[in-house]
Parts: sequence; structure tokens; C-alpha cells
Amino acid sequence: MVSRPDDGVGAVGPMTVPFLLEAHFRGGTLVVRPVGELTPKTYERLRDYLLQCAAEEPVAIVVDLASMRVTIASLLTVFPTVRDRISHWPGVPLALAAAREPLRTLLDVSAVRRFVPTYHSVSDALNGLDAAPQPHRRQVQLPCEATSARLARQLVELTCHQWGIPATAPAAMVVASELTDNMVCHARSDGWLRLELRRNTLTVAVADADPRPPQLRVPGLRAVGGRGLVLIDKLSRAWGTASRRPRGKVVWAVLPVPLRQGRC
Repeated sequence: MVSRPDDGVGAVGPMTVPFLLEAHFRGGTLVVRPVGELTPKTYERLRDYLLQCAAEEPVAIVVDLASMRVTIASLLTVFPTVRDRISHWPGVPLALAAAREPLRTLLDVSAVRRFVPTYHSVSDALNGLDAAPQPHRRQVQLPCEATSARLARQLVELTCHQWGIPATAPAAMVVASELTDNMVCHARSDGWLRLELRRNTLTVAVADADPRPPQLRVPGLRAVGGRGLVLIDKLSRAWGTASRRPRGKVVWAVLPVPLRQGRC
């Protein structure tokens, strides 16, 4: 996978130095290698490319910085920005590796290391990510049928008890039911339900084939229905939507998990 470089066409003055984005898999981890200088112009290309890579849901992303140059430390905020955007969904870990001087010093000056794990080499990053605790994950296909919401609630209740977080089950069941109802009644498509437990959060996500994002509307007092996203907004720490390839979306919600619960 290689991103097309800037070719300088239409530029005034000297030709723009190419900025390449190369990527390859090491096991399930995607290693992205920027080649060239990170500038205000290439900042957005790198950010959007990493977000696009995360949407493909690799096990993790390691950015190999050995061939990237930076002269403006503030541009390195691209990495905490991407990590923040993908931390809830799709929850893909991001790490940096192999930075050389003077970039290594800039990483310290910009405090990037405080927010994004940074390793001496790509191999060290891969080993570090392998050693990190893996989230619990469960996914099930859901048909476009009225009974799917009930199936979603049952799966959530069972899973929360198996994972040792029974106190989270009631809120998670409501969220799963509302998201599944949206899949059946509005998207009118089959889909899937995914549950992921990380540290002190539980992510509930439902995918469908309709690319249109849901709209949060506060219904009137006499309105019948229409309160699904309002409930999700009140129950969750954060929620959002993400596009799926080749078509569709995922609507996800992150619920807090009390630390006092017994954990598996």
C-alpha cells in the first residue's frame, strides 16, 4: 500500500519535495512509513491517511519515523490527534518507532511521548504491542428482523456477566437495543453487534448497510419514539459514527465500567 506523493504540479517556484506514505503488514499490525518532510501541507495527508488505515481495523498501527523529517515541533500533534480520534472507535492502538535525531528530540519537546507510546525500533514497538493487555471482544451477526433487538439484549446481558461486569449490563442492554432498532427500522439492513471491554470502558457498536449517520434529535413531550439516541447520549461516556467499506456505517457508544466490579 503506497500513497501517491505530492508531485509539485502547478506549484510556483521549486518543485515540491515528494512526501510518500508507505504501508505494509507485520502480522496483523500495519506499519506506516512516512518518507519526506512533515509540513503544514502534508500534515493533513498524514492525519487522513492514518485515520483511513485505522478504519480498516488492523490489530495496531506502528508509524516508522526513520525516514520522516520535521522542523516544526507543533506539527507532531498529528499523532496525539489521530490517537484521540481512533481511541474510542475503532480502538486501534497507535505507536511510534525508529525516530532519529533531531526528530527524537522534537518528540520530547512536543510532549508527544506522553500521549502516544514511542519505541526505539519497529521491532520493539511490535513486541510492546504484543505484550499489552488485549481487549475482550465478542461479535455476532444480526438479521434485519424485529427479534434482533431482543437477541442483542440477551447477548449483552450474558457477556457482561461472563466478563465480570454485571453492573454495566442494564445500560449496555439499553444501548444495544436502541442501536439494533435503528439498524432494523431505519437502515433496514442486516448488520452486526460488537462488544469490546478495555480497562474501565465497554464499547457497544452496531453496524448496518446505510451510510447515512443517525441524527440526535430531542423529541417533544408528546412524541412517540425518537428517544433512542437521547438515551444513548445520556448513558454513554462518548458515542459516534464511522463509515464502513464498501458501504454502510458503525454507530458506537462507550460506557464506563466501575472499577469495583469483579473482572474476568
